[in-house]
Amino acid sequence: MLNDRSSLLGFVTLQGAMGTLAGFIGFFVVGNDDLGSVFGFTGRMLSYASLSALLAYALGPFVGLSGKWLMKLGFALPGVLLVSCSPTINMMALAFGSFLGLTWSARYWLEMGSLDDAQRDGYASRSGSVAVIGGIVATLAATAFLAKTSNNSAHLYQLYGAVSLVCALVLGKRLPSAPMRRLKNPVGVLLQREFIACFPLFFLESGLLGLGGAVGAIGAAKALGSATEFGWVSTVAGFAGGVALHLTQRNRRIENRTAWLFGSCAAVALSFLLLGASAWLPGLYVASSILSVTAGPFLNASENVLNQRALDIEGELADRIVARDLVMWAMRVGSLLIFWLLASRLSSNQMLAIGSLVLAAASMCKYFVGTGHFNATRASGAPGIG
Repeated sequence: MLNDRSSLLGFVTLQGAMGTLAGFIGFFVVGNDDLGSVFGFTGRMLSYASLSALLAYALGPFVGLSGKWLMKLGFALPGVLLVSCSPTINMMALAFGSFLGLTWSARYWLEMGSLDDAQRDGYASRSGSVAVIGGIVATLAATAFLAKTSNNSAHLYQLYGAVSLVCALVLGKRLPSAPMRRLKNPVGVLLQREFIACFPLFFLESGLLGLGGAVGAIGAAKALGSATEFGWVSTVAGFAGGVALHLTQRNRRIENRTAWLFGSCAAVALSFLLLGASAWLPGLYVASSILSVTAGPFLNASENVLNQRALDIEGELADRIVARDLVMWAMRVGSLLIFWLLASRLSSNQMLAIGSLVLAAASMCKYFVGTGHFNATRASGAPGIG
């Protein structure tokens, strides 16, 4: 049990800060107007994320890895790669993918072992707020750095790497170890009827994640002239999201989950429609970005609760997390492959418009699928680590 959740919220803040690197990578990759590179980077990044998570859960117990040290590793490994390696597409995919896989594995392990169902909504709002704060600070600092270095991407990556290494050193001092448990029967989890029933939710929440990143990067590169401009737009959008979260974070409760889910899904769907329209009216990208970053944390909070409820089934926690990650990897890469095949036949404007329409429809589908999970009869508390 986590006796000091402020320490975990500190981790989430730094995770949000480092997560802003994805936007800058996407902008620089798409800057060459090479859709193949966009989808190639995203597919590799998602695969590295799932592989690193699987290795952490499969090998971690044998080397004495704990939740706290997995968290540190999630910052240390990408930090070393970003500081010391050439910024090729494959290396950037490995660095950011390992960051996602390892830090989210640590976060799920610690959160699922500490929160019962009634605590999840309030915690999701607080964690969303601090992640946005971390993202605002990081984006503002990165943008100022780019302005001073003439949009030098290699130097920006090294800056993120250095910050990541510092995060690895300072994180986790007040967290319990939370030793990792050996995998027992993840296949058994995969075959559970309750788990299979979550597949539509998993696909909508994560199967289209890669497409969202690729389409967002295409829109940014077409609408904005430089990475510095991208940074300033992202900073303004982040402030809007932070203010909205701060004003509403005490209003999330277990009984109004569906209302929050509907509002956030509708706002995110509208942001994707604006993104698609920016193919012809580039100025709409700014409106789309502000609305997306404002509404996104609210939807992320709902998705975090949904994912935690989806794991409230039979089986060891490690088995449940690994089974979920394997399914999500297959959905992410499969959907990305389909749209990559489409991208080879479409112009970037057409890809932006079609991808945005698909993502807008998927955002609204999340409400209907998610509502069913919120209303389903489940155990009131998570099984936890023990």
